[in-house]
Amino acid sequence: MNTMNYNDVFELSFEQSTICNALVDLDGRIIRANEAYLQMVGYTSDEVVNEHITKFAPEEEAEKERHILLDLLAKKLQSTVYESVRLHKSGTIVFVSVKAIVIYNKQNEPTCILKKIEDLTQMMRLESEMRKKHFYLETLMNEIPINIYFKDAESRFLLASKKMVEIFGCTHFDEMEGKTDFDFFTGEHANQAYEDEKLIINTGKTLIQEEKETWPDGTVTYVLTTKMPLKDSFGNIVGTYGLSNDITKQKIAEEALKKAKTELEEKNNLLNETLNELNKTQNQLVFAEKMAALGSLIGGIAHEINTPLGAIQASSSNIMEVVSKIYEDLPWLISHATPEEIAWLFDLLNSADARDISVFSREERQKKRNLERIFEENGIENASKMADTLTSLRIDKDTDTYLRFVKMENAPRLLAVLKVIFSLKRNTNNITISVDKASKVVKALKSYVHKNPAGEFEATDLTETINTVLILNSNSLKHNKIQVTTKFTPVPQVFCMQDELCQVWTNIIVNAIQAMGENGEMEIGIEPMGPDYVKIWFKDTGGGIPVQYRDKIFDPYFTTKKKGEGTGIGLDLSSQIIKKHNGKIYFETEDGVGTTFIIELPVNLNNII
Repeated sequence: MNTMNYNDVFELSFEQSTICNALVDLDGRIIRANEAYLQMVGYTSDEVVNEHITKFAPEEEAEKERHILLDLLAKKLQSTVYESVRLHKSGTIVFVSVKAIVIYNKQNEPTCILKKIEDLTQMMRLESEMRKKHFYLETLMNEIPINIYFKDAESRFLLASKKMVEIFGCTHFDEMEGKTDFDFFTGEHANQAYEDEKLIINTGKTLIQEEKETWPDGTVTYVLTTKMPLKDSFGNIVGTYGLSNDITKQKIAEEALKKAKTELEEKNNLLNETLNELNKTQNQLVFAEKMAALGSLIGGIAHEINTPLGAIQASSSNIMEVVSKIYEDLPWLISHATPEEIAWLFDLLNSADARDISVFSREERQKKRNLERIFEENGIENASKMADTLTSLRIDKDTDTYLRFVKMENAPRLLAVLKVIFSLKRNTNNITISVDKASKVVKALKSYVHKNPAGEFEATDLTETINTVLILNSNSLKHNKIQVTTKFTPVPQVFCMQDELCQVWTNIIVNAIQAMGENGEMEIGIEPMGPDYVKIWFKDTGGGIPVQYRDKIFDPYFTTKKKGEGTGIGLDLSSQIIKKHNGKIYFETEDGVGTTFIIELPVNLNNII
């Protein structure tokens, strides 16, 4: 091979090499550098050539490298290898391994130095990562309070955490290395552990389970363990490893908890029985209080029912008399009245007001006088009687219509027939009104004594429950001349014990009636409080609650009423009922002004608790 060929080979190996090559003179200045070197330092060829090594290495490293090369030349060695650093143009430090080769001329004199530089940054980064990982693993094995171990295919210990070493009664892992569970546990646990590890090695499955550990000294411990297959870099299973946490204290606590739970269940059953008895007693008290309240209202209720019954009886008797008169009047009407007169008769009858109003108003008395005067001016016989009859029928017609009617030939007889037929209409209307009134009282009474046999909450219209109590107390309210104003804002139905809430309303209304005496005013209202609650209030104009009694209002058996007028448990039971519904009851009072009782109830108890 000729010289040119050697030069070509050198050029190729210098320029095309992936290794960073730099040719420097004996003073440390760069003669030439290949592309790999230029990329490593981030400069162009023009920026590198003739530059001293100090431009591409920190001062201390450049000085160290200069002494290494001087020593190399002084000893006339061919080459040397050392580690150093280079500075990238960006300022980044690049760790390198340098192989310096001295090039001699034919006279065996050094002419320049070839530096073959290998970038060690990635390798040093990997080494740093490995050191970190080793540090983390060492920290994990020494500090974490969990048993960690590695075993080979024969279940011999390869490595164990410090915690496990201590539990096994050793001071260093060297005392455990190469041993098995048979060296530390009884055969019972060691055999089971060995079988588990063989299963893992054969199947590659992971086991997560609680284990009971039995030790030679008779001690029993419990651990929650996870055992997994240990694989080499090729994926072959070469052993097992696992983590276990001592749960002995938890197991002891669980046993104690089970025992305590059993005892608690027994106590809860006893408590439930007691609560059931208390609920029964409370229900009996509520019912007794309800019956007591009903007893005090029964006179008024009887009056409210007897009044419409009396009206029905009177109207029925009147109807019988009217029917007998109709038997007399109808033949005459058919035989003598003209079609025009009959048409007028029924037109007036349809215009008559069937309400039974026994007293004329001022306007009606004036109307009678006007009709009487007009009839007299037109020569109508019995003008006063006709005017009185037409006014009593409350027929809404103008004066000319009345006048045309009374001028008819058979007017007196027609008017008598009209009065008889109208009496039938009026008495029938009275019966309908009286039946409706009595029905309302009976319905209210039925609703009041309603009791949910299952004791379950049911959807209830609060307005209806309050109206029920007002109807049953209407006689007392009228007797005491108490004006009741209701302000019922629409609210959703409330899930509650309807009969119990009726008792609460009764207690508050009866107390208010007694507190006000005569000529009082009561305001009862319902309004929503957001989507989940409703507010009910009862405002009276009594004298207010005296200061000395305000803290005792809801106490059992406390009452300011005379002996025999109250049990003293009404408001106490009311408070218990509202609490049972997870609501609140409280009052606002002012001396000489009155008292307002306020109740807040959840719409649906299941959405609140």
